[in-house]
Amino acid sequence: MKKISIVITTFLFFQLVLLAQPKADSLKKLVLHEGRPSVKADLYLQLCEIYRGSDPDSCLAYAQKATRLLEETKDTDRIPKAELYIGIYYYIMGKPDTALSLIKKNIPLLQNKPEQQPLLGQYYSSAGLCYMKMDEKKTALDHFYLALATAEQCNDHMTQLKAYVNIGWAMMELNQFEQAITNFRKGIALVEEKKLPENYYGVIYNNLASSYGSLNQTDSAYKYAQIAIAKSKAQNDIVSHANGLFILGTSQEKMGRLQDALQSFLEAQPLREKVGDPFFIVSDQAELSSLYSKLGKTDEGIATGLQALETAKANNITAKLPMIYTALAANYEAAKDFEKAAATYRQINELKDSMYADANPKALAEMRTRYETEKQEWIIQQQQNKIARQNFIFLGIAGLALMLGLLAYSYYKRFKLKKEKQLQTEIMRQQELATRAVIEAEEEERQRIARDLHDSIGQMMSAAKMNLSAFESETRFENDDQRRSFEKIIRLVDDSCKEVRHVSHNMMPNALLKNSLAAAIRDFIDKMDKKALQVHLYTEGLDERLDSNTETVFYRVIQECVNNVIKHAAATNLDISIVRDKDGISATIEDNGKGFDTSDKEKFEGIGLKNILTRVEFLKGTAEFDSAPGRGTAVSIHVPLAAAL
Repeated sequence: MKKISIVITTFLFFQLVLLAQPKADSLKKLVLHEGRPSVKADLYLQLCEIYRGSDPDSCLAYAQKATRLLEETKDTDRIPKAELYIGIYYYIMGKPDTALSLIKKNIPLLQNKPEQQPLLGQYYSSAGLCYMKMDEKKTALDHFYLALATAEQCNDHMTQLKAYVNIGWAMMELNQFEQAITNFRKGIALVEEKKLPENYYGVIYNNLASSYGSLNQTDSAYKYAQIAIAKSKAQNDIVSHANGLFILGTSQEKMGRLQDALQSFLEAQPLREKVGDPFFIVSDQAELSSLYSKLGKTDEGIATGLQALETAKANNITAKLPMIYTALAANYEAAKDFEKAAATYRQINELKDSMYADANPKALAEMRTRYETEKQEWIIQQQQNKIARQNFIFLGIAGLALMLGLLAYSYYKRFKLKKEKQLQTEIMRQQELATRAVIEAEEEERQRIARDLHDSIGQMMSAAKMNLSAFESETRFENDDQRRSFEKIIRLVDDSCKEVRHVSHNMMPNALLKNSLAAAIRDFIDKMDKKALQVHLYTEGLDERLDSNTETVFYRVIQECVNNVIKHAAATNLDISIVRDKDGISATIEDNGKGFDTSDKEKFEGIGLKNILTRVEFLKGTAEFDSAPGRGTAVSIHVPLAAAL
């Protein structure tokens, strides 16, 4: 089947956003009343986007206006956007070299600007289209792949879609039609997955139809051409509409339906003329001329062929000359004008000779080497495909089994880690509950003993003192020694009462129950003998009450530290600092006593230091001891804010 992919090349240079003439009218009204140059330029760019496919002249005019405004306001970042639309115009008008000069100027300006990556992807895509029209397919394909990579990096799905379809088009031109179909179907999948505008469906289905036609699958070509025409009409996409009609006509010609093919070609003509791209006008005329020869309408065929030849020469479209001369020769033969037919065939041969003459020996060698390499690769590929088909089922089953095994193993590992984490969390929770229970039980026991001392033994001692006092008033002492001995007994009982009260208050301090932590500690210190030990207390940030457990634990820790100083340090000076800030509560207890060796582990086996460490750990805090023989001891305690609240 005749190759028909040549007619669908312009589709992705412009996003056919021709959805709403009312939107264009609204933008035009806004432009008339807008005074801010920057905003006005943005409105012009929006109009360019609307007219880029349907009205190239309007697109050019708005792009030029936007460029002037952006240059006046020195908005250099947006000038490349406006110049892209200018390049689109020249491309559509059959001047790809002029469009390419603008593109080459702007690509380096965009490459190192992350925020301009979406626009850079559009520029790569546009450059590829220009190279395709200039018949530099390899360079074009390189730029299409650059557009795809750039679009994927910045999640520009529209440019990614264009790249897929442009790569497919290049593959068609290189006769890799199956690869072309793969890329077109990737485009359709992307439209459906990302919910992209359906105005690209006409373009993609045209390309599918053309690819199937080139593979001589005429029924599929005919089917997809009809779908493309329907989609294009719905979106008012005249370029894709014209392409669809051309592909439909070519399919009908292949099926022997020549009159239907003629009708399709004639219906496409006014659409081609409205777009104004001479490259495709020439293609359509050459194909129509060839069809006229088959219909016996040689006068129309010759006139159409000569018109195509004139347009091609005027616009330097040399790639279409063999197609035009072939159509003319067919018409001259059908008209029995063998002299002109022979002359036309000579022109075809001369044209082919000139094309070969343009290739230097190195280029020919490269072409020959590439051909041989591709041929060998094709043979190897066929062999590999045969082996692959034999092993496909086995590999598929093995891969599926491996995947299921990996999934099961992954699930088992996640489940195991989850259970281990849950167990660890529960163990920590149980340890915390156990520690809390021990401390709370200890505190309750202290309070019980304190109450018993105060309410039972204290009252009994007070009663004994009262009875002794009453007995003293009724007793006649024989001498002063007896009286002094009796008074000594009363004083001992009185001292015992005071000691019981002191012990009970230490075990259950009323100050801590009634006041803050700072007040309780100060009350505890005030009862100490200041002649033997000078105590300095500094507190900050303790005006608000803390959690009762936190206050109790802190009080007991400070109390234990002070008792250790009194019992073991032989100190004369003690500094206590308690500070609460945003991070938690910190306490420092520092004395000038005899100190001890902190590397001696036996020192930390005693009940006193163990109690301090256990209580601080209960609050998820830390306790550090800094001491050495002969230089005193400093205890630093820190409890984090969450535990202190």
